[in-house]
Amino acid sequence: MQCTVTYVHHNCFLLKTSSRTWLFDYPADKFLPPGAAALVRRAVAGDDLAVFVSHGHEDHLNGNLASVIGTAAEACLVLSDDIPELRPEAVPGGYETLVVEPDERYEFRSMRIETLMSNDLGVAFLVQDGEFRFYFGGDLACWIWEGASPREAEFTRRFFTEAMERVRDFRPQVAFCNVDRRLANLAGGVDACRIIAPPLFVPMHSFGVGSWPESLSAECGSDLFLYRESGDALEYHF
Repeated sequence: MQCTVTYVHHNCFLLKTSSRTWLFDYPADKFLPPGAAALVRRAVAGDDLAVFVSHGHEDHLNGNLASVIGTAAEACLVLSDDIPELRPEAVPGGYETLVVEPDERYEFRSMRIETLMSNDLGVAFLVQDGEFRFYFGGDLACWIWEGASPREAEFTRRFFTEAMERVRDFRPQVAFCNVDRRLANLAGGVDACRIIAPPLFVPMHSFGVGSWPESLSAECGSDLFLYRESGDALEYHF
């Protein structure tokens, strides 16, 4: 079994297997580097495409998804339930669409999908397609900001650890998790990798910064996709 992961920007990635292609959290145009839209259009051309959007913040959702997914042979959408409620104009018409709620299970287009509640907005996804399993975290992270009280920090750590243990039990081959350098704890990224221990770990929430803390390679036991710029890709064999 193999897959190819391509970095687009921030939390936006393309994931390809022999069965289909996934596009995650394609952001608003103002967040995208030059050439990103063309990159996505080329990458999904002729494919069976599934578009997953974890929540409606602009750095995760473009208001004109149809502009980049129209080259796919066929496409479907999996959207967090906050999106049609708060940003209905961003939901393109003409596509089979599954709207998901936190902590639920779904079967959709031969995929088994479980959702986890995010501690920011929306959901995270556990997805199985045949024998292939992956986790896409959206903005579920260990958000302990400077100035948080001990009680707030402990609540966040507990929530995050329990979520990552659930991901571990799912046994994903690929895990996409936030590693945010604005936080001293990297938003729990290293802890997530240690707990889940996936074959391939993909750090996210980079805001386009193409470098990663040395601690990731030194402290994570998984293979890492440490991309530098939009369009970087990794072909991975399990």
